[in-house]
Amino acid sequence: MDIRDLAYFEAIARLKSLTRAAAEVGRTKPALSKCIRRLEDRVEGALFERRGRRLVLTEAGETLLSHAVRMRASMADALREVGEVAGGQKGHVRLGVGTSIAETLLPVIAEWHRSESDRTTLKLQTGLNDLLSRELIDDHLDGIITIAPGGDQSNLVCEDWGEDDVVVVARKGHPLAARGLASINELARYQWVLAARSVASRDWLEDVFIAGGFGPPKVQVEVGSAQLVAAFLEGTDLLGFVPRRILKGDKSAGIIEIPSKDIQMHRSLAFMTRSGGYVPSALVRLARQLKAVVAAEGNVM
Repeated sequence: MDIRDLAYFEAIARLKSLTRAAAEVGRTKPALSKCIRRLEDRVEGALFERRGRRLVLTEAGETLLSHAVRMRASMADALREVGEVAGGQKGHVRLGVGTSIAETLLPVIAEWHRSESDRTTLKLQTGLNDLLSRELIDDHLDGIITIAPGGDQSNLVCEDWGEDDVVVVARKGHPLAARGLASINELARYQWVLAARSVASRDWLEDVFIAGGFGPPKVQVEVGSAQLVAAFLEGTDLLGFVPRRILKGDKSAGIIEIPSKDIQMHRSLAFMTRSGGYVPSALVRLARQLKAVVAAEGNVM
């Protein structure tokens, strides 16, 4: 099976169109049609079915696509590793960092790269957990540091780096600050600054409120990142729900945790790579330093 045919097959499956795929890969539509026929002859079954103007994968096509993605990633990993061993290429690290830990780790990553810049190039991406996980699985990243996922993650290798709990926060001097453990009944009386609904912690908080017999938290401000919450809490009685480690950042100097017996989301921070994927030696060195920083921060929290 020709690796180029698999690459063309991936493009057709992603774009659902021979015309768009041909433009992307620089081949003609007849050439891509022949590619599909070769693959279908090899697997002895149809890979696509036409629905209107779209080409949609059959069950056999979906199966082949999952294998094709892994094969392409494996080939790319092999070429990178051979290049590094041969010494003809600089090392290249592709790292994703979750938004909850980015402020802590970015200065360390920058310092590390300054010391490695003569032999290592760096691609750094920050984002939400689901996006980073998908980028890792699709071989656009070598490793990610973010919240450990739930469910079946047999295609990932996860190294636990410690707790990253999400807690209720407010400004210093908030009416709830001196009340001891705040109940969900007390928290429900206030308005909130929360991340978008696409963020897992927002879903979790709403589920807890609803399970307790309340409606979802009353959202006064919706933000795209937990790092933005602190700016809206100062001078107000609004509440927020952010990773506890954010309270250590300079931007959160006037913000405190509001302890609650009802609301505290337990989760773990993890370093993840693809199962069976190539992990550059430079990334191993960087991860070792970053893990030490996370551990030291946890010891003083």
